Amino acid sequence: MDISTLMPYFRELGALGLFLLALVSNAIPYSTIPYLVVIAPSILARLRGLDLLIAILTLSAGATMGKLVVYFIGRSLGRIEKIKNFTWSSTKFFSKHKKSVSTLIFLVAALPLPDDVFYIPIATARYSIIYFTIALFLGKLVITILTALYGISLGFLLEETAKLPVYISIPVMIAVTIVLTILVNKIDWAGVENTYIEKGVLHAFLYLLKSIIKLLFITPLVKLITILEKYF
Repeated sequence: MDISTLMPYFRELGALGLFLLALVSNAIPYSTIPYLVVIAPSILARLRGLDLLIAILTLSAGATMGKLVVYFIGRSLGRIEKIKNFTWSSTKFFSKHKKSVSTLIFLVAALPLPDDVFYIPIATARYSIIYFTIALFLGKLVITILTALYGISLGFLLEETAKLPVYISIPVMIAVTIVLTILVNKIDWAGVENTYIEKGVLHAFLYLLKSIIKLLFITPLVKLITILEKYF
């Protein structure tokens, strides 16, 4: 889906458009519609003051409502015997460690993670919808604020510092954001999930940190050394 072609329509709808965009993008289980990739440079980077606050709250609320759809899908799937057997291990874990689940929901929502791999088993475990919604909204609020700060900062760097016109800066911002998104998606999230299930939140965070360091520094360095060895 080329979401950038839909942006003019959502802009015309204002806050309602942003709410619907976030809702639809988050309501499809295991989808990877990168709505924030386009919103950061094209909308959030252009807003200030009350307009920015309204956009952030609207996007956070829409994303939360979208993930609630996923939650109810998960609860419905949990009634199917084959699905119940497939998610039995993770469901048992989430049922046993209910106190730490809210923290997990918040962290997953606040970071650019493939969150449905966590939300579906949490839903099948019939975790409290009230706690789920609160933790989810707070997490979505954090990532939307970070997205806004990212868009504003990158926009300032390109348009105010580098003096690039808007018709160049926006495509550049989108391209940079896409590259960062690709890097995030290359992280071994399955390993993070398994580490969390086996050892808890702290070890999962450390595993994530190691994955990021390896992806951003070690792997490129090894590739560079390999290339240089061919010529020297």
